[in-house]
Amino acid sequence: MKIIVTAGGQGTKMWPYSRQAMPKQFQPILNGKSTFQYGIETFLKQYSPEDIFISTKRKFIKYISEQAPQIPLKNYIVEPDIAKDRGPGEGLAFLTLSMRHPDEPFFVYQSDMVREPEQAFLKMVNDAETLAIKQKKFMTGGIKATSANMGADYLQLGAQVPMDGAQEVYAIDKFHFRKNTIQETKELVENFHVVSHWNHTCWYPDLMLDAYKKYRPDWYEKLMQIKDVIGKPGEDESIKAIYETMEKGATEEVTRNVMDSGDAIAFLLPFRVTDFGTWESVYDYFSDGEQNYYDGELASHNSTGSIIKTSKKKLVAISSIDDLVVVDTDDVLLIVPRNKLDSIKDLQAVINKQSGDKYL
Repeated sequence: MKIIVTAGGQGTKMWPYSRQAMPKQFQPILNGKSTFQYGIETFLKQYSPEDIFISTKRKFIKYISEQAPQIPLKNYIVEPDIAKDRGPGEGLAFLTLSMRHPDEPFFVYQSDMVREPEQAFLKMVNDAETLAIKQKKFMTGGIKATSANMGADYLQLGAQVPMDGAQEVYAIDKFHFRKNTIQETKELVENFHVVSHWNHTCWYPDLMLDAYKKYRPDWYEKLMQIKDVIGKPGEDESIKAIYETMEKGATEEVTRNVMDSGDAIAFLLPFRVTDFGTWESVYDYFSDGEQNYYDGELASHNSTGSIIKTSKKKLVAISSIDDLVVVDTDDVLLIVPRNKLDSIKDLQAVINKQSGDKYL
């Protein structure tokens, strides 16, 4: 098994802590440790550094080398510093493993998430490898849907797949892209055997590239052009020139079709998954839902439900405020109500118009 740790995202919803120059996966969110570091340390408990590959942008290599010095440089899969979403970036990773380890399955790990407990997660990865070798089917993860979540895609499950041990594994009958209304989502959750989709992809690189060829032939064509220039003079410049012509898109533009084909499997994830994608997810992870979450020195009076995070060594004093997000960095102070966190993207647009990307 080869592990692909993806670490090339921007994490704009956790601005101003997450920046274009140093996004959230490299920031010390977990008591002085980044989620990227947490993931690498987890895998090193079961896998050799030689088996771990890191897919990232060129501008983030310095953080990779600082936070994961155990991983050999030859295992860096470096995409150009161009925002193309996950489809092209992960496609480059699948191509790399196809060229170097075509006969071994891979597992894709998104580095901005935390899985707990670690041992349950590692056992699931091991079981996925066993099943991949046995059936060679596409695999991903799902969590039982207990309520309608407008932000989730769903997997409609079919027959249970026999599996030794406590893992629950099912055939996937259909991929449901997130619905347009809460009523549609509720009807799906209440009337069908569905789970919310959480990407924990396991498959073989050549089979994945075959799926790219079938469902996104434009991406596949560009990846084959990249294959032709790898190892030749001017490799980096040639890859960049090809890569920048690829259309943006999520990997699901390929994998959702594989899941609809009836030849895919879902593991019900037997562990807690926290996606550190927003400040609300940070609050949910660290707080008890009533008190304030703070990182730094805080004096609070008659205040609850707020997130207070500062990079400076100073006292933050709050009184008679509830449900605010206050993030203080060296050059930006953000104050926004917790129920208005979606407005961060609009605020970034205002800042970009006013000051360019200086503060982004």
